[in-house]
Amino acid sequence: MNKKEAAEVFETLKRKGLENFQPSSEFNDIHIILNKKYNEIRDYQNANLYERDLRFAIYLYDNLDKYFGFSERDASKDENWRFISLNILPNIIYDRWSGFHEARFYNDSRRMWLKSLWWYIYLSWQGSSVETFNILKNNTTDDLVQLVERPGSKGYRVELSRELMKQYSYLNKTNRNQLFRKVMKLNTARVKIIEPSLTRGGNEQYVKELFDYFDKNN
Repeated sequence: MNKKEAAEVFETLKRKGLENFQPSSEFNDIHIILNKKYNEIRDYQNANLYERDLRFAIYLYDNLDKYFGFSERDASKDENWRFISLNILPNIIYDRWSGFHEARFYNDSRRMWLKSLWWYIYLSWQGSSVETFNILKNNTTDDLVQLVERPGSKGYRVELSRELMKQYSYLNKTNRNQLFRKVMKLNTARVKIIEPSLTRGGNEQYVKELFDYFDKNN
């Protein structure tokens, strides 16, 4: 679905409302399953907004794979996210963002909500949903943004991103968010001239040195 087509569907949804929204029959099963899970997570009394997003993100990630064999290649196409957002799960996006916000549905590649959730899990993946949740549970929405919205000139470096998130989860500092933002900025600058996987110690040592840099200079 291109942006022009998405805009037309978006306006139709706004006009008709989402109270009785139903996807086409071929997508009904995943619509029901994801809506049920979203409503369960939304009702968690002790969960903050980030934790709710994280739990739903993992469930979304697992089920897009289960139903569609959703891959990195599929996820790299905004056309797919526009279709999913507007034709399968618009009511969830509407509820999460309290209204019809073009950027969250289709109009801003960096801000489409479902796309951001999927890439956050993919770039943080540690081999299982449980392990991935465990390394991400103490993060914040700003950490999600810092990771997902910094693809670099050559796109995402998946293994490097996963190592970053793993080592970041080890930290127990009061200013974690500010530190992660600084680390991501430093990484963005360094990868222009360094290939992390080819350095001595590979991605693991490269990431350790990113965090150590700010430990030594604070």
